[in-house]
Amino acid sequence: MARILIIYGKFIDLKITKMNIMKRLGILLFGLFAVTALSAQNREVMNCWSALKEGFLDDAHESINKAIEHPKTKDDYKTWWYYGRTYQELSTAEKQKHRDLCEENCADQAFEAYIKSLRLNFQDPELRKLDLEKQIDIMKFFKALQDSDTKLEDQKALIDIITVRLPALANGFVNQGVEAFREQSYETALEKFEKSLTVSSIAMKMDTQVLYFTSLAAINSEDWERTVQYNEMLKQINYGEKVEDKVSIYQSLAMGYLNTGDTAKFVNTLEVAIEKYPDASYPLVIDLFNYYVEIKENEKALDYISLAIENNPNNAQFYVIRGTLYEETDQQKKAVKEYESAVKFDPDNFDANYSLGAYYYNYAADTLSWANNNIPPTEPQRYDEVKKAADGLFKKALPYLEKARDLKANDVAVLSTLKTIYYRVGNIEKHDEIKAELDALTE
Repeated sequence: MARILIIYGKFIDLKITKMNIMKRLGILLFGLFAVTALSAQNREVMNCWSALKEGFLDDAHESINKAIEHPKTKDDYKTWWYYGRTYQELSTAEKQKHRDLCEENCADQAFEAYIKSLRLNFQDPELRKLDLEKQIDIMKFFKALQDSDTKLEDQKALIDIITVRLPALANGFVNQGVEAFREQSYETALEKFEKSLTVSSIAMKMDTQVLYFTSLAAINSEDWERTVQYNEMLKQINYGEKVEDKVSIYQSLAMGYLNTGDTAKFVNTLEVAIEKYPDASYPLVIDLFNYYVEIKENEKALDYISLAIENNPNNAQFYVIRGTLYEETDQQKKAVKEYESAVKFDPDNFDANYSLGAYYYNYAADTLSWANNNIPPTEPQRYDEVKKAADGLFKKALPYLEKARDLKANDVAVLSTLKTIYYRVGNIEKHDEIKAELDALTE
């Protein structure tokens, strides 16, 4: 079975396996760090090795930095192997003075050193030129390892870097990413998680949990192209133990498409997920509903909110939303029925109570306005009849708005409407009470 790698944010099928490479190298893990005979050109490298072994990070740092400058060791795989090990140790050192020895990020410098060591380990001059920042060269790297004719300077160094150093380094980048995420430094978190994925890829591993973390960092940093990239990958591997987890992947992917301007893929992604996961499609349906409301396609919006109600018939908020949509399209009687259904399922729903109260209040105000504009002063009896009907509508609005006030005591819109109604129905005491509350809020 071919191994799928994540390299710089993409899946690559190299059709080679870690086992094949290990067999090819004839791995011998024992004696991995045996000291070879010292020579003039690698003395500083051996000094670094000795200092690392004894825990003297200052000395190791000094020796290995001399080695990378020396003309006879600066292009040697072992120099960069130990440089990577030194800086990896510095990246996790307890003492700040040791971490401060790095000119840049210690872990980043360690990774770059390991990459250089892997290249320089090849005896073939062409393979030593590989740029492991490029996907095609990474493929060439792994294919070279599978090739029985490929000659290496040191198989043990290669195995140590791939199986020991890089996995530990990848974990270090994950920890840095998690810390940055907690601090809401999402761009930094994204950078660290991506680096972990890259390191893991070269170590022939794929950590799907880190891939998920990367997608979260992308969406929180509003990097929409990467949001699409990583959630597409998560979708491909069917990530998530629960249906809700899988749905959230589709929702994030759709959001990425929407924010990159690909509305067709936004709609298609949500529609596919709704069909695939009907019992957990609530957030997806709402996203489509909001989208169609935004672009003024009310019929489609109505279709999706109706689908939401069909799947969740006891959800009061859905009825409020459908009622609002009916009201916006001048279907007032249908709107009232939706608000009444919402109150039935949830008597403490603020939106439903306020919407019903506002509907009857507006109906009453419109009725009075019509009477003032259309009934002549010579017909006082007719005017009184219409005014009486309007007052009845004001009274009908009252209990819903009073409930809304109980649910949100300081809502200015509710209080202003109540003040007017109390005045219209002659309850001056309540009118003055509400006025005092409003004055206190708006001072």
